Amino acid sequence: MQILLDKSKKFYKANLHCHSNYSDGHLSVDEIKEAYKNNGYSIVAFTDHEILIDNSRLNDDDFLAITSCEVAIKQFPELSTMVNQDMKVTHLNLYSLDPNRTTTPFYSKAYCGKYIKDNTRDLVEFEDENYERTYSPEGISKIIADAKERGFIVAYNHPNWSLESAADYINYEGMFAVEIHNSSVVKHYGMSDDEAAFDCLLRAGKKVFCTAADDNHNQYPFGHAKCASFGGWVCINADKLEYGEIMTALQNGDFYASTGPEIYCLTREGNTVTIECSAAKRVIVLANTRHAQVFCAENGEGITKTTFELSEKDSYFRIKVEDFDGNRAFTQAYKI
Repeated sequence: MQILLDKSKKFYKANLHCHSNYSDGHLSVDEIKEAYKNNGYSIVAFTDHEILIDNSRLNDDDFLAITSCEVAIKQFPELSTMVNQDMKVTHLNLYSLDPNRTTTPFYSKAYCGKYIKDNTRDLVEFEDENYERTYSPEGISKIIADAKERGFIVAYNHPNWSLESAADYINYEGMFAVEIHNSSVVKHYGMSDDEAAFDCLLRAGKKVFCTAADDNHNQYPFGHAKCASFGGWVCINADKLEYGEIMTALQNGDFYASTGPEIYCLTREGNTVTIECSAAKRVIVLANTRHAQVFCAENGEGITKTTFELSEKDSYFRIKVEDFDGNRAFTQAYKI
């Protein structure tokens, strides 16, 4: 039997996209840690814009800060995406495999200058004098490759908000994951999720995982209808809450993305797959073809376990779990 998500291991709830007042967020990293711990999270990646800060002082037995940052590549570096609303941009989250990394890659005055503030000046060190960022498939793929050489794994963020289409991101090479739910994009901009981008990349033969995240800046108080916190997360399947274990699990795709439902176990024996989950209205099996399987709850009783057969005509399968409130959980895509 192949165990794809292992119920004998723990699932650690993580927000992989977050902004503090080190960049353009409204809360300190300490305030964010407290809020997320109180909401059942064990992990937060503080992906502040253009600056990487070692937040390991926040770590304790029940909480882990992932050393990370978010970098942008714009069509016109000197222009603001918030003012120039029709400009394309690529945003990448860089997650360091080294928890003690203290240097920020890819320094560019056009991008990084405004984030060197009184509260970050003594915390940030750049390893490049001036890295030229080029908005093109080759330029973006080069940044991803350079980041991987420097010890990062790279996620591609919110393609819909970035105004990028398949014609753009299908040519980006080397990303480890694509963000298919972004709470900030959904709640602040009313845009749809990016599940289609995940399928597009998979059908093109890319080896890529999917994530859900908040991208929270906390300009709205907790509980407000437009507060982006606690709306999307990943559950990382690992033995221990240790940096190396968590990063290895991410690299291996040992996690699922969710906006609500839980997945407890996923196994495969031959062509038979079994999933155990929280009460679901629908369990949907998707593939690279039109072949799909939809299992629906009957008599108002949620589905908690489903077994199905794979089709050898498909090259991969992935599963979507929908609850009665319309929230969804997404497995990774697994080869057949």
